[in-house]
Amino acid sequence: MPADEPPPPPRFDTELNQPPPLPPVQVAQATAHPLFGPPALNVPPDPAPQQPAYQGVPPGYPSSPNGRLAPDHAAALRYAPSPDEYTPAPDSAPAPAGAPPYSAPRQASLPPVSPWMNPAPAVQQQSPAAVFKPGQIIAWVGDQPIQVGDVMPLVEQVMAPRLAELDPAILEEQKAAIEQQKEKLMIQALDSVIQTKLLYLDFLRTIPADKLKEALPNITKRAEEQFYEKQLPDALKKAKVETGMELDAKLREFGSSLQRQKQSFVERAMGQSVISQKVNYEPEITHQAMLDYYRAHLADYELPAKARWEKLTVRFDRFPSKQEAWAALGNMGNEVLRGAPLHVVAQRQSQGIDAAEGGYHDWTTRGSLASEAIDQAVFTLPAGRLSERLEDSEGFHIVRVIERTEAGRVPFEQAQVEIKETLRKERVKEQVTAYVEKLKQQIPVWTAFDDQAPAPGNETRPAGRS
Repeated sequence: MPADEPPPPPRFDTELNQPPPLPPVQVAQATAHPLFGPPALNVPPDPAPQQPAYQGVPPGYPSSPNGRLAPDHAAALRYAPSPDEYTPAPDSAPAPAGAPPYSAPRQASLPPVSPWMNPAPAVQQQSPAAVFKPGQIIAWVGDQPIQVGDVMPLVEQVMAPRLAELDPAILEEQKAAIEQQKEKLMIQALDSVIQTKLLYLDFLRTIPADKLKEALPNITKRAEEQFYEKQLPDALKKAKVETGMELDAKLREFGSSLQRQKQSFVERAMGQSVISQKVNYEPEITHQAMLDYYRAHLADYELPAKARWEKLTVRFDRFPSKQEAWAALGNMGNEVLRGAPLHVVAQRQSQGIDAAEGGYHDWTTRGSLASEAIDQAVFTLPAGRLSERLEDSEGFHIVRVIERTEAGRVPFEQAQVEIKETLRKERVKEQVTAYVEKLKQQIPVWTAFDDQAPAPGNETRPAGRS
């Protein structure tokens, strides 16, 4: 403002002269969320347990010539596991003293047994999370057992941060719900472990039988080197420890170990080498396919109106009367009109919870504010202009919009790169799923849930043979 010009006259009067009434403000009420929503576990194909030594085929498990088929070629191993796939998996039960090392699968000299025996009724009728023990076998993939301890640590890692925030009394009250949630997550994790095992066995089938004994140790050694060079440093960083011994101790808190992590990495790497040969990672995505996706998901590309703004506030509970609150806010507004920075005035005099930040509010979407009067002003007032005094149940306010973008939609031209990548991932996932389903027809899969009726709201079961 030029020095020779007088300051503007006060705009905000200090007499409360029946300001025009505003519609009553409806303060939004928070909706209580259930303790546990739908499971969101997206378990990476990690927890492959180390093969325990045993003799013969356990009673009740089907012997099958399909566990390992004679291949006609050997596959080159590619190491592509992402560091993000690191998830602690459980430690295996130690082999009995004097047990021979694991060798190639062999037929058991047992009478014919139905390959799909039901689990014990007591197991079927109770929650696996509460009944099964870490060393108990809950699935077979070919000749590879999967124990509860291979799956539950994944579940515990997902649940632990959420449960740590709850009061012990609530934990006891919600015990049944927690066990149900663990069972749902356990079933999802088991499906992922089964897929990893199927791909691992498929990799072994690509090596000629007469070369398997010689080739497998060399392949395993190269995979282990990749684990120590790439996976272990990232795991140490995530666990916030410095040594392998410290990491091993942390993993054992979840029933896992560093040795098990290494074995899981090796098996996953072998399985991924098969997928890399069976899946086209760059499928053709046509312009029409992208356009069709965009039109089918228009709601995903809608942009709500949003604004950055600042506010001065006086609270009714800080003044003997509305008249005095009205006058105090008027004085603040006039001070800003005379050239004082609003954030300075807010820090010095405003009574809102945002006063320490100078009344500043970052990008806010329309309809997200509890005060309807403020929400209406923020999304109608021209940028840079002080509002009139606004009233809600808390007090009087003056707001000023710094920047605002109106509602709109991301144009297709801007969205098509993201859409193409989304469709590419979908096509790859479809190929992987189809190949895994093919393997399930060749390699026997049994789970303890095969003949168990799903509980309401938990219809998804691991894909075993029915």
